[in-house]
Parts: sequence; structure tokens; C-alpha cells
Amino acid sequence: MVKIRAVCVAMMVLLLCGACAAQKANDWAINNAMIGPDSPIEVPAGSSYQAQVAYPVPDGPLYPLKAKVAWAIEPAVKGISIDPGSGKITVQAEVAHGASATVHADVDNGRRKLTAKLYVFRPEVDPLIGSWSVDSKVVCGQSGEMQVPKPPLSALTGLEWKFHADGQFWIGRAMGIAARIFLSGEYVLDGKGHMVVLNPKWPPNKQSSRWSYAVKENGARLLLRPLDAEYGSASGCSYILERRR
Repeated sequence: MVKIRAVCVAMMVLLLCGACAAQKANDWAINNAMIGPDSPIEVPAGSSYQAQVAYPVPDGPLYPLKAKVAWAIEPAVKGISIDPGSGKITVQAEVAHGASATVHADVDNGRRKLTAKLYVFRPEVDPLIGSWSVDSKVVCGQSGEMQVPKPPLSALTGLEWKFHADGQFWIGRAMGIAARIFLSGEYVLDGKGHMVVLNPKWPPNKQSSRWSYAVKENGARLLLRPLDAEYGSASGCSYILERRR
């Protein structure tokens, strides 16, 4: 009888400890949750976006949080709406490029209150906005596509490029053991001249660089040609960027 009672007590302790561990894990997820999967949220005019509350995991994308969420946009912005239950954002076609809103998420009946910035953009105004990957080949004058030659051109292969609707850019590797930031800061677009200037904030004291660009395949491909020696202007070659999203 004593042995049975001891076993029962031990099982209860294990169950309680398991519940405590689950509670702590749940607390950690909620305390580290954010609105995603993108930050900031960027939505083309005339389209929709599915927002979610998620939390970070090692070497991976954000993981959806299993909790009740009430969604809202405050203050209200004409042409931008969100479903309070699902978090689906809808942007009407007439909303101007550069319009913004603040998305609110009330998690688990007020346990956490999260906010995120939303920007509306038009690809015809800024075709660079989005996430890109650098191809292993470059385009060099009339020679067509060829494998990337030695540095400095090879220094940027294998990296991700991101141009944001708020005027920020980011170059690096987002996830994995090789994750790092190569360059980040602000960019200035000259749509008429098909030029873009990158003004880095990281690394510190990094000089600005100038690039010419050409949009191909209805926005699915971007050719970026460096106009400064640091990135291989003398080669006359252009990086090939493939749109990821």
C-alpha cells in the first residue's frame, strides 16, 4: 500500500512538473511573440495579407502562436481593413503608394498587446520592394549570362536582398548557421533614371554606393549593375536578382 501511494505521489509530481514546464513554455512564447510573418508588413495596393502572431525559433522562421487574438487597425485608415477574428488585411486598389497604418493584436484577452506597422506600395512606383536572392550568374555586356568571376563580384553571391516600403534595405543571410548582416541602411530610388543609391548604416562608416537597375520578366527578375569600384563597376557586369516574394 505504501509503495502504491509513493508511486501515485511520484506520478502526480511528474504531471504537475510537466504542466509547469508547459506553462513556462507557453509564457515564453507569448512574452516573445510578435506580429508577422513580415516586419514591417508590406501590402501591394489592391491585394490582401494574412497577418499572424508568432514567436521566434532557433535557425528557423517565426512559429505561429496558439492563442486567441483580436485584431484591429487603429486609428482607422480609409481603404485598409482587417478581419478582427482571422487577421486578414485587405487593401483597396485606390490606396496610395506609401500609405501606412498601425495593426493591433490583442493576445489571449489582453495578456499581450502587440502592434506592427503596415505600408502600402505600388510596384509601378517602386519595383524593388520585396525579397530577392542573388543568382550564381551575372550578365556582362553582350556576353550574356556567365558564372560570377572572382571578387569583388563574387562577394555578394549567395546573399539575400530586401528592399522595404519604408525606404530601408537589408543584404545578408537571414537564417541558419551562416546568418549575418552584410549591409543595411536606407535606399533612395530614382525611378526615371533607373538608379538606386544605398546609404548604409551598418557596418559603421560604410560609404554609399550607386547602382543602375533594370526590371525584367514582369518584376520577377532584377538586374543590378554597380557603378562604384568597390562592387565591381569596372567589369560592366550586372547581378541577377530573382524575386522570392
